[in-house]
Amino acid sequence: MTQFVVAALTLVVATGEMREPHDRPNVVLIMADDLGYGDLGCYGNRKIATPNLDRLASQGARLTDFYAAGSWCVPSRKGLMTGIHPYRGGISIDADFGQRITLAEMLRSHGYRTALLGKWHLGMESGLHPLEQGFDLFWGTTRSNDPPTYDGRIQVYETFRTAKEADWPVKLWHNRTVIEEPAKQSLFTKRYTEQAIKFIQRNHRRPFFLFLAHNMPHVPIYASEQYAGRSQGGVYGDVIQEIDSSVGRIVEALGEQGITQSTLFIFTSDNGPWTIFREFGGTAKPLRGQKGTAWEGGAGVPAIVSWPGTIKPSVCSEFIVGVDLYATLASMTGATLPANESLDSIDMSRVLLEGEPSRRQEYLFFSGAKWREKPFSLRSGRYKLHRRTNDVSRDPHTAAKIPERQHDPPLLFDLHEDRQEQRDIAHLHPQRVRELQRAFDRLRDDLVSE
Repeated sequence: MTQFVVAALTLVVATGEMREPHDRPNVVLIMADDLGYGDLGCYGNRKIATPNLDRLASQGARLTDFYAAGSWCVPSRKGLMTGIHPYRGGISIDADFGQRITLAEMLRSHGYRTALLGKWHLGMESGLHPLEQGFDLFWGTTRSNDPPTYDGRIQVYETFRTAKEADWPVKLWHNRTVIEEPAKQSLFTKRYTEQAIKFIQRNHRRPFFLFLAHNMPHVPIYASEQYAGRSQGGVYGDVIQEIDSSVGRIVEALGEQGITQSTLFIFTSDNGPWTIFREFGGTAKPLRGQKGTAWEGGAGVPAIVSWPGTIKPSVCSEFIVGVDLYATLASMTGATLPANESLDSIDMSRVLLEGEPSRRQEYLFFSGAKWREKPFSLRSGRYKLHRRTNDVSRDPHTAAKIPERQHDPPLLFDLHEDRQEQRDIAHLHPQRVRELQRAFDRLRDDLVSE
């Protein structure tokens, strides 16, 4: 434990809490961008030091069977914000999303002050701006940090290797005003952390929802001068260690205000790592696959849930998906789920608080981020059925799409025995394959019917 975290926790013990822990807890939700399952020390990484996240995991629930809602940025965020499967009716960010009650809107209606710091990526058209989707404060970027450069270079490995910070036409926003262009990407994490601390200091006497959606470690990646060259994992490791330090500073800020035990703290990633970009991407190991694939490493991500004094330290191996955070946070904050919303979200509060089994049995996975994308895979209980697979989303040198492989009969894996998806057992379980084929079709038809 770092000295500042020790000091923060000591301060809480000395001063007491500002309010009862169960009286509408604060919610701090931190989401990294393209962080892999194997990128943190508490998930087995030995090159990247993440002492603050490791400590958070040891004091709370470390989830080992958690999936982002999708294996790409937009579907993952749409599922998180709405509690609805992101491919229900397609993933385009349109009037349908604008009419949904977002997580921020639900919590604000329950008396929460709300802030989005970092990446939005769910539209800026009328009705879609964060300020129109339940956030009182927006300080960050509207989309990913990798548009074509000012001189027209596209998002390929060579561009990420050679382009400078000033080459990327990324805007930094404060509410509806652009405050910097091009944004200094090496300062993203530092600035978001400072804004998070200010928000906590201003709002510690009332319940708040702080959604910190880091741009990093999505390519192009940059660490601030203070962290550059500090890790054993190259520039990618530097970026992760800076995010870890950010977590420690936010925990410290909560302690200084005496609200650590009144705060539910969640850390996760929007999808798996973009390993095709080599030193600029992370690792999903021991899982197979990466961002943009339906293998376990595409949507399988780290997830840590901490609520000191309420959630007991544990390693949770229950099946949970990002869409489930919607209903779970409603339950844990006492908010009321909107009528006809959260169609696909399952309340996991008793899983986290009482150690009960997850009620989730199924989830349909997609690989791409296109309208009406065909589903690739089905998770059902301990089994994973693949009708289509791809090992990478695109060629890292040309950006050309890589065709997927069709499987007839499908591939079948027992994830309880083979989480790495190495041993196809479809030929051993033909009846199970038929059952899962029917479940696959049922879920697909349900999603596309809207």
